[in-house]
Amino acid sequence: MLTDEQLTTVWKGFTPPAWWARWQKDYLDFLSWVRNAHESELRTEAAQKKLWNARAITPAGPGDAINVDALLADRECVDAIVGLRGRAFSSDVALRAAEIQGEYERILGIAVAREVKPRPLAKLQRLVGALMPAELSCVLSYDAVRNIAKLLLGDASDPPLVAQVKMRARLRAVLGEETTLAEHVQRSTFCWWLHENYERLSAGQMPPWRGDVPADGTAMPPPDDKLPLLVVWPFAKQYVGYLAVRNFAGAYRAVVQAALPGLSQDDLVGVLQASGSFDNVPTTTLRQLIIRAKGLGFIEQRDGLLYPSKEGDELLGSGQPDLFIERLLQRVFGFAQLLRFVDEHRGATDDAVVDALQKIYPNWTTAGVPSDLRNWSLYFGLLKRDERGGLHLTEYGAAWVARLPKELPKPPPEERIDTGPTATTAALARPATPYPAFDAILTRFKADPAIADFVFDDRQLATLHAAWRSNPRKRFVLLSGLSGTGKTAVTLCYSRAVCELMGLSESEHREVVPVSPDWRDPSGLLGYFNALHADPTFQAEPALRLVLRAAADPGRPYFLILDEMNLARVERYFAPFLSAMETGKDLVLHANGAEVNDVPPRVPWPANLHIAGTVNMDETTHPFSDKVLDRAFTLEFWDVDLKRFFERAAARSPGERLPDVEATLLELHDAMRAVRRHFGYRTAGEVLAFMHAVAELGGATQTTFLDQAVFSKVLPRLRGEDTPAFKGAMETLLKICKGRGLTMCEAKLGSMMELLKRTGVTRFWA
Repeated sequence: MLTDEQLTTVWKGFTPPAWWARWQKDYLDFLSWVRNAHESELRTEAAQKKLWNARAITPAGPGDAINVDALLADRECVDAIVGLRGRAFSSDVALRAAEIQGEYERILGIAVAREVKPRPLAKLQRLVGALMPAELSCVLSYDAVRNIAKLLLGDASDPPLVAQVKMRARLRAVLGEETTLAEHVQRSTFCWWLHENYERLSAGQMPPWRGDVPADGTAMPPPDDKLPLLVVWPFAKQYVGYLAVRNFAGAYRAVVQAALPGLSQDDLVGVLQASGSFDNVPTTTLRQLIIRAKGLGFIEQRDGLLYPSKEGDELLGSGQPDLFIERLLQRVFGFAQLLRFVDEHRGATDDAVVDALQKIYPNWTTAGVPSDLRNWSLYFGLLKRDERGGLHLTEYGAAWVARLPKELPKPPPEERIDTGPTATTAALARPATPYPAFDAILTRFKADPAIADFVFDDRQLATLHAAWRSNPRKRFVLLSGLSGTGKTAVTLCYSRAVCELMGLSESEHREVVPVSPDWRDPSGLLGYFNALHADPTFQAEPALRLVLRAAADPGRPYFLILDEMNLARVERYFAPFLSAMETGKDLVLHANGAEVNDVPPRVPWPANLHIAGTVNMDETTHPFSDKVLDRAFTLEFWDVDLKRFFERAAARSPGERLPDVEATLLELHDAMRAVRRHFGYRTAGEVLAFMHAVAELGGATQTTFLDQAVFSKVLPRLRGEDTPAFKGAMETLLKICKGRGLTMCEAKLGSMMELLKRTGVTRFWA
């Protein structure tokens, strides 16, 4: 740490290089605009965009490409940003730093809630620095901030933004107060100069320097807006293998965090298992994760123990994904190739991506690794999907592709396998692929972002797995219970996990068929023979195509999901399936004596066909007969854990929670649960989304909008007879609404109770 005397000497020896003059002028002009602009101007989209893209201060590296358009006209975000200018913070340095960090995190939370990906950490820090030029500097690099903090504070343990506030306070305490914006620019760029000369200053060398640095300092450039090409490792050095891990980059950060005290690999595995973040993750998977973290350079071995490397420290401290993405592009084969393929084939399907990567590296005979690479790219915000599910580069992803070298690594010829006609024939004749172990399915299931809106416990998934795998011929489950509890989602995510682990195409191995109330025969599933056509034809339905694929490929699983299965009478439209799965005989497809349009009259019952039917029981559905129930394994999804749901929602999208809304929903749910009229995660999530959406409207109070949300989404579920239990539940609900000031709901419940008293029955729509 520089003493006050040394710091004064260094400041006197600081002569900005000649070519910094343009940078400092642009910097000063920008700060002058920010200070002098009227508040009404700062609130415009154009001004907000200018603030977020303040390259005149300093480039933000790859972060400059992050799209923040969703925030430019967002009232909550604009209010928070404009409010920073001229705001009075605490005179105590530590408190002031914490307050500014809090405002930074609040704006960041808004960005996350508006689905800005990845988080615009560097751009936001630069924006805050523009509005508060006395508190921050132009330095955004995590490593550079650490170097300057060591020189000025003697400690680099604070978060970057907190460290910056303390650094500027130290400069002010030793060198005097700044009185002009020009002095702020000088102090800010001085910080960058300290970083550039860190090695000499930390070694005790004081300016002026002679020899390798010209007198005018022209060897020292300002922060560069042009990012260099990435140095991608040759194929022989790259990591080729699975990357799937729950929580993505968070899992690697957990490994680095656990290694801080220095641990052996066995001890590190033990610490991770005890942390609670890796429940049910096999020990072998944790060992592989540690090896990957080491291979990416985030941990290193010293004196027989594993410690965080310099890059690992940066991974923990910066919170930015740039370093992680850079390592994946440099050291993981296929990552760069995937991004380039999507760049050249915009709107590419998942299957097209898998096919392209398998052509580049034919030893990937399954979709596992390509799917993992795609999931990582989506997680980091490098890719996005269009309305049809096609893949495109985001602006952030395009910025990384621009840094890739023209020629990417290729496997040597000996690493390739034959992909000609004989190889295709051999693939068709290959033996059955082993079904994945439940632990592997569970791990991938929990990492699936599509499951994030629901709460499942391991027992529920284990029961589904066992039900589907217990009988080699009848793989038929019914998932009944409350609407909105994730009955369909659990089957979709389970089947996706199996397909990805086995390298199978989801679109080829799974079909979701919504059951129509007008089905009275099997034609909705199996299609029908059109004898009136000039040439006899067979109209095949998606379910039939899946059955034919399953019958032709008995060594691999196929999944048929019947959504809302009992909207029609199951015994009528599902009779051929019920008979075939029970007897093991052929599944009859049509009565013609020969094939029609490649559809045979019958096929052997495909024992590899996993069937799931989701079920709701209300006045619009039909009950199941014993014939159906005897052949099915029934699972019930009735319990709803709203507390865990709210906690998971907050962890997934950090930002401002709505405790009053959550508390109200919990009270209503508990009251309705007593008479089995409670609501599921979908309803709770939609109420929360509604309340977040109206928060920016102003005017009416939160209670008014909550009243409307409960009236629209919760109360319509109410119906029942004049029993003590139902009457008690209605009285409890009325009391809750009255206590919470939900006047519209209170009035509706009052009228429903009056109807209950008069007629003995009531319902919301009466």
